[in-house]
Amino acid sequence: MKRELVFKVIAVSIGIFIAIVAIEIVLRVQNFVKLDGFHNESPWHEVLHHGDGSFKVRDYGENCESEKIKLLLLGDSWMEDEFLSNTIGSEFAAKTGSCVQAINGSNSSYSPTLYLLMARQAYETYGKFDYIIVNIDETDIGDEWLRCRIPTVRDISGKIVAVPYQNDLHARYTWNGKLWAESSRFYIIRLIKFAFFYKALVPSFYNFTFSPEYSTWMQYVFAPEGASLHKKENGYFESRLLEMAAEISGYAAGAESVFVAHHPHFRGLVNSVDSGKLYLPIVSEAMASLQEKTGVSVLDARNHIMQIHGDELLNNTFVAGDPFSHLNDEGAIRYGKWIVGQIDLK
Repeated sequence: MKRELVFKVIAVSIGIFIAIVAIEIVLRVQNFVKLDGFHNESPWHEVLHHGDGSFKVRDYGENCESEKIKLLLLGDSWMEDEFLSNTIGSEFAAKTGSCVQAINGSNSSYSPTLYLLMARQAYETYGKFDYIIVNIDETDIGDEWLRCRIPTVRDISGKIVAVPYQNDLHARYTWNGKLWAESSRFYIIRLIKFAFFYKALVPSFYNFTFSPEYSTWMQYVFAPEGASLHKKENGYFESRLLEMAAEISGYAAGAESVFVAHHPHFRGLVNSVDSGKLYLPIVSEAMASLQEKTGVSVLDARNHIMQIHGDELLNNTFVAGDPFSHLNDEGAIRYGKWIVGQIDLK
């Protein structure tokens, strides 16, 4: 009996050991759950919060060995999209008959404060621009209030100088959790750490701060309560928009060379949706007085939406199922053509 028991214990132990080794091997080669590489992919930026601060530079048109029209593109993931930015560059070149050098400083989850800082860096690197186009999105309100507001650093004159990632305690907490899990040698331990971190620690932290998901980020434009419940947040966004427009006008030939564009989300264009909230035109309202106050040109697609998309608006404009309403390829091309079509390039 004792010998059989010993053999059973040994057999079970070997089985468990083999299973652990197999799981460890699978975790190291699988691509479903990311368990490594975080220490090499830090999003931290001492000035721009996240991203690497780089610019994508591309020439459009012919005779690019000679003088070029310099175009700066700014925005979040909308302008980061190649279909929108490439359409704008190509249309600029076709309409002017000149070579256009497009410097794209867009980055996912950026907003007016970071557009301002990117424009400043672009000016320091490339000099003055002939034209600047900035795309403003509905998500920019949440990005300003939840991501940029607290970390923002100003100098003694009140000028914004940086939005350091290290000042964003919420973002640092979630990122350090990944580094903590990755610090373990064995991938099984990493998986256990990740499960504990995201299922226990992060939800507890969110209870005291905020949950970074759709309803939290977009609450400022929800109908009908967004305008009344979030006057302070929406007012803060408008102030940052004005500050951005005023400064970047100095990085071009003047305010008349700066164009601030906006395309409403799907939920702001329909009377009902299957789930979630409808949007109020909060961003459009904030942009309405921008031209009068700063002299920049406002290109708001809201009142031209059928002219831009026509019968394709509801069925072939937005990425299906995307709560943040990114434009699909065709929608981005139509929007880009409309933007350039509004600019006098004679």
